[in-house]
Amino acid sequence: MRVIVEVERSGFVESQHFGAVAVADAEGTVVAAAGDPELAIYLRSCAKPLQAMAVLGLDVERELGLGQLALAGAAGSHSGEPEHVASVRKVLAAAGLDESALRCPPALPSNREARRAAEAPAAVYHNCSGKHAYMLAGAVARGWEIERYIEPEHPLQAVVSDTVADFAGAAIEHVGVDGCGVPVHVLPLRALATAYARIGHRAAAGGGPAAALVEAARRHPVMISGTGELDTSLLEVTGGRVLGKAGAEGASAAVNLDTNQGVAVKVLDGAVRARGPALLAALAALGWLDERELEAVLPVAATPIMGGGRQVGSVRPATIELTTG
Repeated sequence: MRVIVEVERSGFVESQHFGAVAVADAEGTVVAAAGDPELAIYLRSCAKPLQAMAVLGLDVERELGLGQLALAGAAGSHSGEPEHVASVRKVLAAAGLDESALRCPPALPSNREARRAAEAPAAVYHNCSGKHAYMLAGAVARGWEIERYIEPEHPLQAVVSDTVADFAGAAIEHVGVDGCGVPVHVLPLRALATAYARIGHRAAAGGGPAAALVEAARRHPVMISGTGELDTSLLEVTGGRVLGKAGAEGASAAVNLDTNQGVAVKVLDGAVRARGPALLAALAALGWLDERELEAVLPVAATPIMGGGRQVGSVRPATIELTTG
């Protein structure tokens, strides 16, 4: 494994985070790597764009007319801002449901202003509620029962699993329970990179769920994470060229929509503080961000290191060398 993130305090590297990076094309070929591209990981929320496309393929738009905002929200991990919550409620209403149908745990918004305005934790504030509402809408559109929509044996989750495997070009190695309660899949890092490359490749081909997803994310970047969050900032700063999605436990993935290559990154210790800098280390090594773009998004990702009440360092991307395939 390689050092992909450094923790600098007062000009001295105090700690390091190790990880792995895999870069793949839409054929599934590993074109570059740092560390082991065969490392098996839980996809966590990196799977959300794939899950959203699976539901979109159930004719949910034709049946319920949810629109691009709902699709972008389903693909994102929102921060509980008013537009996020309003979109979830709109999806539920279109499906003839209310918030009691959501099976994600109660939570408070991660956005500070939204958290101050929230009266109490609620499922609609959970960062996965957009995905859950969209899944419920998909079940309603197909006439499937909704009480157990998060269970692995539910027909909706079978469609999701098939979609994940199709985009990844690999068999799912293991299925667990994600933090929000839905099934979460294990795949090699290279397969996650392939899945993101195929999002770009299929979107470029025109039509279909991938094209709809990319268009929705570009038009509504704030739905992918939130104001001042890295995934949203990447879309905004690059003019929609780089679509990234963070996951829990140090996982992240992105696609360059100009080259249709995908990248997947895993911080081995799962540290939240290292996830954003790790992705930026990979994007910088790939040359996907120019100097201006990197400078614009770095403050969003780099956690400040404090000393005596002032910033004396940061959690920053390490300079990594990718081995080309």
